[in-house]
Amino acid sequence: MFRIKASIFFSVFAAMLGLMLIAPIMPPLIRELGLSESHSGWIISLGSVTMAVMAPVWGRLSDTRGRKAVILTGFVGMGISCLLFALALYAGLHDWISGGPLVALLIATRGMIGLFIPAVLSSAQAYMGDVTEGRERTAGMAVISAANGMGLVFGPAIAGVFAGIGLLWPLYFGTALSFAAFAVALLFIPPAKPVARERPAKVNPFRPGLRVYLLAGFATMTGVIGIQVVGGFYFQDMLHLTGQGTARMVSVGLMLSGFAMLAVQAVQMKGPKLQPKTMMLAGALFVVLGLLVFLYSDSQAFYYFAFILFGVGAGLSMPGFMSAASLAVSKEQQGGVAGLVASVQGIAAIVTPIVATTLYQSHMSLPFWFIIALTAAVAPVLLSVRGKAAVESN
Repeated sequence: MFRIKASIFFSVFAAMLGLMLIAPIMPPLIRELGLSESHSGWIISLGSVTMAVMAPVWGRLSDTRGRKAVILTGFVGMGISCLLFALALYAGLHDWISGGPLVALLIATRGMIGLFIPAVLSSAQAYMGDVTEGRERTAGMAVISAANGMGLVFGPAIAGVFAGIGLLWPLYFGTALSFAAFAVALLFIPPAKPVARERPAKVNPFRPGLRVYLLAGFATMTGVIGIQVVGGFYFQDMLHLTGQGTARMVSVGLMLSGFAMLAVQAVQMKGPKLQPKTMMLAGALFVVLGLLVFLYSDSQAFYYFAFILFGVGAGLSMPGFMSAASLAVSKEQQGGVAGLVASVQGIAAIVTPIVATTLYQSHMSLPFWFIIALTAAVAPVLLSVRGKAAVESN
């Protein structure tokens, strides 16, 4: 069991790390290419469409083809896509291509990365669902959430180190990492027979007992992405920081948030197992508290404290909605529901950057109030959920 969980942890960590390597280098690359900030937003948002669309497809495919085969396919696709994205940027930096054709090429190659990442994420989560039962599944999903947190912590840091060599070097590292992760998965993930001989029925995301957990996941991911998108603007405007000072503060804040997530999940893996609904409700409370500290403070120290509160909330909410969704379906549908969870993350990555920046242009506090309202709206719906023995009593 340890071998399986460790392999799944590394697979999710490598996939998230590869995704997080891109974000820190996009702003300077966009300006080097002579493109505008809006181009960066479209490249990231449209590139996330394939993640939202393909996640359920990969999840269902893993039910019939096997988890390991889909994970291996995902890493090969990630490596090739990351290299193509780097080559497209290289062509733009050397004036081999520019303007609209360059933007279209960047959207296409970024979309390829989004196409293959959910193959790893959805299959890894489904594999964890295969090998855990009841309350143990909550601890298993905490392993996956911890891998997400480590990707959040180390992705920007590693990108910063390699960017010191050259702006494209983080992408070269991401390419090498994908193929290294393929080798690790090939050698260490135990082969498992498909859980369904025939393609199982699609998991309806609107079915009772599942939709509320996917909504909670969307609210959580909206908060995580929203802080990354508008946090830098907010702190710079509130504290009158320089560009370098803002980047340093956001980097430290996200690292504190990531470490808080890891600490919470370490407790959840080793300590008493909380019920998924309890975790989601407690997580929502900490997220709202963190955002209120953001809104009613004007001190850098309090902003760092808010990042910690937010990390605790995300660290409770993420494994909570993952395990609740997993427990809401049969073993034959683990791939399908894992794909829906990854799809929810992709949808949040599409919608949040556009909504958050639009609201911020109206008033700097509006993105935070939007996330608070969305998070608070989910809480009474969760409280109203009754029954669903698979989630509450196992």
